[in-house]
Amino acid sequence: MKEEIISALTRGTAFLLTQQQEAANFEGRLSSSTFPTCAYAWIQLARDEMPDSELIEWFKANQREDGGWGLDTANVSNAEATRFAHLILSQIHQRTSDPSLEKRLASIPLPPPHLALVKLAYAAFDQFDWSELNLPKNALRFMKFAKQLTKVPLLGKRLKPPRHRLPPVALFNTELFDALFIAEQHTLVPVFILIELNTTRQPEIITALVEWLKGHVLSDGSWFRVNYITALSVLALMELQEKWEADEGTADFIERGIEWLRKTRNPDGGCREALNLNIWDTALSIIALTEVHSTNEKTTALGVEQMEKFKSAAPWLVEHQNADGGWAFSGLSDSSLPSDADDTALGTLALIRSHAVGARSPRPYEDAIYRGVEWLKTQQGRDGSWSTYQPGQGDVGCVSITAHAIEALLAFGKLDLADKPDMTCEMQRGINWLRRQIHRDGYWRDLWLAKDTYGTACAITALVKTGLRDTPEVSRGVEWLEHSQNEDGGWGEDMFGNPITSTVEQTAWSTYALLQVDPENSAAQNGIRFLLEHQREDGSWQEQCVGIYWEIIGGYADPIYASVFPILALNQSLQTIS
Repeated sequence: MKEEIISALTRGTAFLLTQQQEAANFEGRLSSSTFPTCAYAWIQLARDEMPDSELIEWFKANQREDGGWGLDTANVSNAEATRFAHLILSQIHQRTSDPSLEKRLASIPLPPPHLALVKLAYAAFDQFDWSELNLPKNALRFMKFAKQLTKVPLLGKRLKPPRHRLPPVALFNTELFDALFIAEQHTLVPVFILIELNTTRQPEIITALVEWLKGHVLSDGSWFRVNYITALSVLALMELQEKWEADEGTADFIERGIEWLRKTRNPDGGCREALNLNIWDTALSIIALTEVHSTNEKTTALGVEQMEKFKSAAPWLVEHQNADGGWAFSGLSDSSLPSDADDTALGTLALIRSHAVGARSPRPYEDAIYRGVEWLKTQQGRDGSWSTYQPGQGDVGCVSITAHAIEALLAFGKLDLADKPDMTCEMQRGINWLRRQIHRDGYWRDLWLAKDTYGTACAITALVKTGLRDTPEVSRGVEWLEHSQNEDGGWGEDMFGNPITSTVEQTAWSTYALLQVDPENSAAQNGIRFLLEHQREDGSWQEQCVGIYWEIIGGYADPIYASVFPILALNQSLQTIS
């Protein structure tokens, strides 16, 4: 078994290094999905352009057996994705009269539309009433009342905003709007512009919305570096050109946005939601490779050339640290994409690990590490958690992010650095919050990766590393993971937490957590066997959909995940084999 694991680790790390780019960062190509592909086609149709054959073929290739489309690469149809795809294909068919499309359209089940963002697309093609998209202005008073109710323990988690209607345009420029999650703000502003241009057409509101939209474009021409948000923004400006008095610069915003959207096209013809997740991919890769190197120098040590290759990724991270000390999910050297806590926690931890394995300068990355830790300190919520962006600004504490922040602060505390601030209090507050978040059934639920396995694995790992292996929460989490294991030795669940066939990624992070608690855990040993059996000859593993954008839009697969997490699990297993 030991030799088999060493071989798998050697091949796995070699493959991971092939994912390193010329610029020194690591970056996996994210998978295509329905919403971003539909959004790109929507823009083409709105410009009276015919979507290319590769894009049309993507829709054909990704239609499920039941006639629908899914939100992501998981083989599960979704009503809203199906409605969106049907709308786009029907518009294409009207322009081409393709008999094969006609037959395909006739086979697609059409549940009644529910999601307001899909209704918006139907309204754009004159198949839904614009005035029925959002709630009336007087709904604001009820929204304010509901906002107060969300502060009530337990009740707050049950209250969800309606998805079938959009908020009134009057929400813009209010305290309620300012308190929204940052991605919601970026989504609603172009939507409000579209609605306002097709309904009441109030000049002062349109002017304010357009000013906000243009003021939030990134240096690369995108909005938030997300396909769907950028597509909505471009569509809003196109509508402005057609139905309002647009200034001369509007056309440039549109063209730059479309050019950026083209970069989200994948070789399979579809589009991915984010251009890349290169900060996270790079940080995760550094963490995995440094862990292998530091714990297995005599068995699976990276060669000199490999060491120098992956060490070059740390300076890339430093170069792409934002001015405020944090990191964004996608690297822009001008800090125009806002920092988030998960990328900052992992970016900081990756530099600490790089510092530990040695670098060319005597005090490598010290300033960047201090700045990352300071950012984490200032962004901790009052309850002790870390949320994705601004705590309290439409954001909620996240299990995995809090766990990663705890790990980063723990590693920082072990560094031999001058004038190092004591982060014990912040770390303890995070631990206390984490322990309280366990579900009565024994799992922790996460926001950004699927779903209960990831939250549980991250929480267990953080608690064990901080010396809390024997706590009741860890025992309950271990028991939940053991009971959730599939018969084949792996773990798997979809973006909503429903059991599915095993994935490499979920098996790896579940196995890694169990091994942290007990190296002899039988469920973990079965997980290791699953990983060994599913590794391909080139050292890689098949990536599967485990990432989540938003539950209403879908998820993604990333080949970096399918290397990093198995490498961590196999490396942890190797430590316990004599």
